[in-house]
Amino acid sequence: MIDLLLIFRILVFPGFTFLLFLSLFCEWIDRKIEARFQNRVGPMVAGPGGILQPLADFIKLLTKEDIEPRDAKKIVFRFAPLAAFSIMIFAMCFLPIDGASILSSGSAIAQSGFNGDLIIILVFATIANFLLFLAGWASANPYGTISSARVLTQFLGYDIPLYLIALTPALIAGSLSIGVIASFPYILLAPWAFVLFIITMQAELEKGPFDVPHSESELVGGLETEYTGAKLAFLHLTRNVQVIFGSALVVTLFLGGPSGPVFFGLDWLFYTLWFVLKLIIVVAISSYIANVFARLRIDQVLTGNWKILLPAALLSLMLTIALVTWVYHPFGIGV
Repeated sequence: MIDLLLIFRILVFPGFTFLLFLSLFCEWIDRKIEARFQNRVGPMVAGPGGILQPLADFIKLLTKEDIEPRDAKKIVFRFAPLAAFSIMIFAMCFLPIDGASILSSGSAIAQSGFNGDLIIILVFATIANFLLFLAGWASANPYGTISSARVLTQFLGYDIPLYLIALTPALIAGSLSIGVIASFPYILLAPWAFVLFIITMQAELEKGPFDVPHSESELVGGLETEYTGAKLAFLHLTRNVQVIFGSALVVTLFLGGPSGPVFFGLDWLFYTLWFVLKLIIVVAISSYIANVFARLRIDQVLTGNWKILLPAALLSLMLTIALVTWVYHPFGIGV
């Protein structure tokens, strides 16, 4: 029997359609914040306050001519952007946006998902980054090749501290289930891990000051240099979904996910509201970091990972294990 509710959740709310418009809305927020830092007003024409500008840009790119370089690896060049976008959307389906994961029928936050889904979504994020590397490599453009090499170097390095820091709330909760972890704001018990996770996620998403794969002064358009039309639109959309995925992961692991006051018995509505509000705050923090700090050089990015963030992540993990063993679990804190 066809589960119409599941199909609706996947395709409409809180699935594909909702995530698409949420990613475009967060891009608008990011562009407005960046504009204020640069003493501009940002998008103003399409919609109230320019809120429809990201959607207009996406539709415009879909109508542009689609050009393929003669020497490009055709199959990878055509399908890597769409595959990366699809995987990021699928990873978002495991997060309890409205109190339960999109693929779950559980009504309570702690009942959604399964034990180990935290590792699954982190792996999906890694696969999506690898597909972006393939997208730049397949374009047969020197700028795209250098940019994709930087993407590969950066995400492989920062994946290690990212995984280690993500274990902090999992260890305190005693579970690798996103639903269980999202039931408590672990920023209260591990604020140092929250700060480290924000910095590491900033690098994983290749946002400033870690945006060396997209350094316009060195690499023109980076891995997107040879992309036009719909392919370029989906590359931009993948970047937008990556941003809300990273922010949603921060919300889920450290800010209690969709947890918050619920009124009139409308659990799904208020869970979604709290989740989106927390996500917007994290997006704003990420945008502030990107605009306040100057872009690092590639050697500084790598040094920051291997000599600073990785040791800090290991120390954070050891401190968490000590606190969980001798303080948190013996007194029933955060469990």
